[in-house]
Amino acid sequence: MPTEPPSTVQQTSSSATSGVAAHRTSLATLHARALYRPVPPVACDDDGYPETDSAAVESTIHEKLRGYAIGALRVHYAARADFFVAADLGLFFERGDRSALVAPDLMVAFGAGHRERGSYKLWEEPKPPNFVLELLSLRTWRNDVEAKPGLYEALGVDEFWLFDPIGKLPRPINGWHLDADGVYVPVPAMPDGGYRSRVLGLDLVPGGDGFRFRDSATGDVLPDHGETAVALKASEARVAELEELLRRQR
Repeated sequence: MPTEPPSTVQQTSSSATSGVAAHRTSLATLHARALYRPVPPVACDDDGYPETDSAAVESTIHEKLRGYAIGALRVHYAARADFFVAADLGLFFERGDRSALVAPDLMVAFGAGHRERGSYKLWEEPKPPNFVLELLSLRTWRNDVEAKPGLYEALGVDEFWLFDPIGKLPRPINGWHLDADGVYVPVPAMPDGGYRSRVLGLDLVPGGDGFRFRDSATGDVLPDHGETAVALKASEARVAELEELLRRQR
């Protein structure tokens, strides 16, 4: 894999030098390959923007990783009222163009707040997401690797991450962050094989069925709260069995 993700943002940069012509071409046109196309039947909001569709979950590993990430991050940032995290939520980036849509597997925005949303419309929000992560699947991996980096870079998403559970890339965890010129540069690997997210203050490290978040300051790995809940129920059931056994022996 190249040290920088393939990006069509070069088209944006070159057209910008031509003045007015740059403003005639929308990002949705320049990055058409990166767009998400909802699967019918589709439910829309009052303005006609899609909110839910009928797309199937790519795999059980995708479901597990999204569940882990959402749960771990919500607990970790529970004290921050400005924190927002979502999985598979529609991100609309051009007002009036309902096709200008991507649906990141995971996105985080500091400053956006906890309020409920049917989608994330950039013109209604204080800023673009700070962090986007895509999970590669057999159906979408080429677009995730080749098309989406350029769009997220152009939108000003601070960090873009790819996690590869299907073995298409040389390593499973890959990250990029915007430099001073607004261009994605690779996040370097740490000696232990982890990768530091500066915007989250967390490291992404191999673990579990895929990756785990680790607190950069303390070194503590954020637990899988779904797995913890299952283990707790199993322990409670075992305690109940033992109590019943003791009761019968009296």
